[in-house]
Amino acid sequence: MATQISLRESVTKTLGLYRIAANVTGVFLLVITALFVIRLTSSTDLWLAGPHGFLTFEHFTMDAEGFRVGLPTSGINLTSIVLIVHGWLYVFYLYTDFRLWSLLRWSLGRFLLIALGGVVPLLSFFAERHFHKVAVAQLDAEEK
Repeated sequence: MATQISLRESVTKTLGLYRIAANVTGVFLLVITALFVIRLTSSTDLWLAGPHGFLTFEHFTMDAEGFRVGLPTSGINLTSIVLIVHGWLYVFYLYTDFRLWSLLRWSLGRFLLIALGGVVPLLSFFAERHFHKVAVAQLDAEEK
């Protein structure tokens, strides 16, 4: 006999995942912002285990086609890795957003506002706190 999970249990589990996704995605977005400011102001990328040390900023120039040239051929470009990881974390963030939205039957505007939290620096932290309170209040109101 299958047990049925209540709406409150489903939302509570999803809120926990949303909190994790929002905080991790938000931290990666702040790192991306810092790395892009550095990239744009000094034409450098963060490099791991390159020829000049364990963790260094490596200078590059742009060629006529807009490609970065002059970066090391050994090591790992952490600036690019952070971008890729954030992209995958954002997919998980959107999943938790969608799950909350569908469970609580929120408006499309609310879904989009939460989704912006993964691309606007600091917004994910504020959105998570706000919509966690909104979700709990909605559950409490529905149970009365």
